[in-house]
Amino acid sequence: MKISIVIIVICLIFSYASAQGCTTNICELGPYFNETNGYRCYDLGGGSALCTCPGSAYEINQPCRLCNRANPANNVCRNNNGKLIQCLESNDSGTSYACACIDTTTGDLALTTDADCDTTVPLTGSSTTYPSTSSACLNGGVFTGGICHCPSGYSGAICQDKSDYNLCEKVRCKNNGVCAIQNPDGPNQSVCLCRYGTWGDYCELKGTLGFCSASSCSNGGACRENVIGSTRFAYCQCAPGYSGTKCETNYFTCSTPGSFSDTDMHEQGKYFECKMISGSLRIERKSCPKGLRFNTIPELCTY
Repeated sequence: MKISIVIIVICLIFSYASAQGCTTNICELGPYFNETNGYRCYDLGGGSALCTCPGSAYEINQPCRLCNRANPANNVCRNNNGKLIQCLESNDSGTSYACACIDTTTGDLALTTDADCDTTVPLTGSSTTYPSTSSACLNGGVFTGGICHCPSGYSGAICQDKSDYNLCEKVRCKNNGVCAIQNPDGPNQSVCLCRYGTWGDYCELKGTLGFCSASSCSNGGACRENVIGSTRFAYCQCAPGYSGTKCETNYFTCSTPGSFSDTDMHEQGKYFECKMISGSLRIERKSCPKGLRFNTIPELCTY
């Protein structure tokens, strides 16, 4: 009986400890390793935590350090050629890290941000940047409500897993277009295959036969031509807030600063941003990552 009670108590203690996530400082944040310098901790639920460091690097349930990654191959400084003296993880040199290496030309110590100690690469050549947002999600995912909302084709707690098979999962083409997975420029991506006479990233443009002319589009729309077989179509790319074959319909106008849903292209992840510039409101059309929709309540891209 006593043994059973001890086991139960140990299990409860272990469960409590493992469920703490960031509250136990599992990421070992401290004086230098802080949010300002690009080090953060995010609770993923179930006792797991995401530890980040500059340059979008991350570890799960262990500290993230640029110079001491769980997989040494991911270290920002490597000693594959015997030139590395030390990896310096600080901003003393104006970057988030520096590789202290032997310059084979002079024999002197030199600082570089090249992982393989190419001392001709200066410190200013560092591509490492501090995260500009508090999102814990990768690949364009958006963190809200304690979870990552992932673009089409990505899944996992932090959108770390890619599945080409699911790239079209949440993509909606207009005008009876069909989403297909292709790789015209390298990696697989989702594209909308448009019906005859329609065009655009989501087949949102309806064309008219013939060439572009000065009267093809109204309200600041730009005319573009596309040839399908032997037939030429003229398409109007409308200014934000306008729609129609000739951009004849004004369906949205900025009345106050903020972010607003694009009712015409909501299913395609579009939204409007209204900004006060030089005393007047300016409108700009923005895009969510593919497969996500703009949610007006948190003003974020979610499912």
